[in-house]
Amino acid sequence: MTVLIELKEKLKEFYGSCSGIVLPIVKFLLALAVFRGINSNLGYLKMLNSMYVVLILSLICAILPLNGMVFLAMLVIIGHCFALHMVIAGLAALVLLVLWFLYLRFVPEDAPALLLTPLAFWLHVPSAVPVAYGLAGTPLSAFSAACGIVVYYMCEMIHGKMEPLIHAAETPEITAVVQEFFNGLFRNEEMLLVLIACALTVLLVNAVRHSSADYAWQISIVAGSVAYAVIMIAGSLALDVQIALPMVLIGAAAGCLVGFVLEFFLFGADYTRTEYLEYDDDDYYYYVKAVPKFNVTKAQRRVTYIRNEKKKEPDLTDEELDALANLGHTEESGNSRDLDEIEEKEEIEEIEEINETEEIQEEEIPPLDEGDYQDVDYKSMLEDTLKDL
Repeated sequence: MTVLIELKEKLKEFYGSCSGIVLPIVKFLLALAVFRGINSNLGYLKMLNSMYVVLILSLICAILPLNGMVFLAMLVIIGHCFALHMVIAGLAALVLLVLWFLYLRFVPEDAPALLLTPLAFWLHVPSAVPVAYGLAGTPLSAFSAACGIVVYYMCEMIHGKMEPLIHAAETPEITAVVQEFFNGLFRNEEMLLVLIACALTVLLVNAVRHSSADYAWQISIVAGSVAYAVIMIAGSLALDVQIALPMVLIGAAAGCLVGFVLEFFLFGADYTRTEYLEYDDDDYYYYVKAVPKFNVTKAQRRVTYIRNEKKKEPDLTDEELDALANLGHTEESGNSRDLDEIEEKEEIEEIEEINETEEIQEEEIPPLDEGDYQDVDYKSMLEDTLKDL
């Protein structure tokens, strides 16, 4: 469990730092899956079946908002219907425009539910979307899921009923085409049953998960998946509608799995550490139930690098060691020879300086004769000095 929580935190950090790159990639993959699903179900216009066209449309959707992706998907459906018959294209455009305006009026922010619902039916996991949007959405998400269901069954009806009708006659009557189109769409008991099952699943899951009971999210997931399967089985018996029971059970299990994955990433409460708080003010008493989330404290790791500062002596051969020893010997002898020369030069310079000072002294103080200092009158010189003082 700890590993999963750490992975969850890392994914959150990655998304927070790279959301500008992740979102376009996710929208590109979603658009690619939606267009491939439409082409595999209809596929009447060869140009739209080209993989290059699908990639170009998906790249355009990667930079558009999700409502732009919905609009392009509508245009692709109308294009395929136009390749089959012009009247069918007009009827499909009418139904899609009505759904588009109702969608924009009530749930303009639920484009993912509108796109994912037909995709979930094509993947045979129809309960995944109502369970997921019961957890992460609002009760109005049932309406956007219902719009997606109508689009899916309209495509199925065009492929299953309208195509044989068009190919059966060279010039089919317009009234017969219109009547068959609306009868196949609005008198489809299976579509009505699926609409009821998905709407009730969304409402049930959303109501239970907003309750204050312990493990409310987990209970809502299981209850929603079971309710979808029960409604589908009971409705098929009551309305005499043939359904594939194994596919219904597999779809309910897949919806339960998707719900638990969303619960882990969006909620993740630890009910074992629940706290109850009580306080009041002048007007009310407050009873608060606090459920902490699963959290893992990140260990702060400090890495200390221990390096050996001593330099390793290189591995040398015996010949290289002898050469280094000879080189050191020659350097020492050369250094000693230089020192001797420097000392000899200093001694010579000192002797020359002493000789120069002696010569200067001999020149400045000439020797006196005996008659010079005998003729001097020292008495008179002393008297003259005293007079000056």
